[in-house]
Amino acid sequence: MIDDILKKIAQYKTIVIIRHQNPDPDAIGSQAGLRAILQQVYPQKNIYITGIDLPVLDWISPMEKISDSTFQDALVIAVDTANERRIDNDGAYKKAAEIIKIDHHPNVDPFGDINWVDDTFSSCAEMIFSFTEKIPNFQLNKEIAAPLYAGIIGDTVRFLNGETSYRTLMTSAKLAKTGIDISKISLQEDEMSLQVAHLEAYILNHLKITDSGFGYIIIRKDTLENFQLDDGEIDHVVPLIGRINKVNNWIVVSEKNLNRFRVNLRSKCIPINGIAEQYGGGGHPLASGAYVDSIDKVKDLIADMDKLNKHAE
Repeated sequence: MIDDILKKIAQYKTIVIIRHQNPDPDAIGSQAGLRAILQQVYPQKNIYITGIDLPVLDWISPMEKISDSTFQDALVIAVDTANERRIDNDGAYKKAAEIIKIDHHPNVDPFGDINWVDDTFSSCAEMIFSFTEKIPNFQLNKEIAAPLYAGIIGDTVRFLNGETSYRTLMTSAKLAKTGIDISKISLQEDEMSLQVAHLEAYILNHLKITDSGFGYIIIRKDTLENFQLDDGEIDHVVPLIGRINKVNNWIVVSEKNLNRFRVNLRSKCIPINGIAEQYGGGGHPLASGAYVDSIDKVKDLIADMDKLNKHAE
């Protein structure tokens, strides 16, 4: 599959690498890492990474502003994006001549002309690294390694989750061998603002845990605004609940816009992506997300998550 993708890349002068909305380190790291790989192989090509900038992740790589016309006759590569509706773009990408999808989520929406989807990988960044092993005389360097390493430790939560494998650790070791500062990258991903620290305190004080071991918190719009978070910062608090030993699975519900609720679903062992899909979302078996448009649907989702635990028992 990588050989087929590289042959397709060779045919285009302009390549635009896109990803999903509400990007995480894996999405941005995959974009930046893939661009650096392709720039080394094809220095004459125009290669862009684009999407909404998140100040909290600019240390991995800032995004580029490009005109809609740039997509015309270009090759678009969508990384770390399970379904087309989650693409972080206003639709201009549809002007592209062809689309390649590279993703490690379950393949619920094969929207690309070429779809390389493999959910046995810990992260999309781990998949992107595979390109470096298929290119003759390729020189892995810090510029490539740093964003890919950030993506891997981001999606594995610094090697804590179940998708971490021998291959993940071997890939990470090869990236670390370039001399990147792995401690600095880990500290940057773990660092939080004072506002996020206050939000974590709020969550611990207001968290509800059912008898089945399901934990949940609903943060309404007026409460969320009090914390004055930057875009993307709420994602820092999602793993917090999972550190509680009585919690088996959990959700963080945040209402950024009135009656528009973002739901982050997580689990230690029971697959929860099926419930995310029931509510129009999706993701990994142990880490998924969805948007719902009413508090009643949020309550339904909470009930379904609690039942999931009871059935597992």
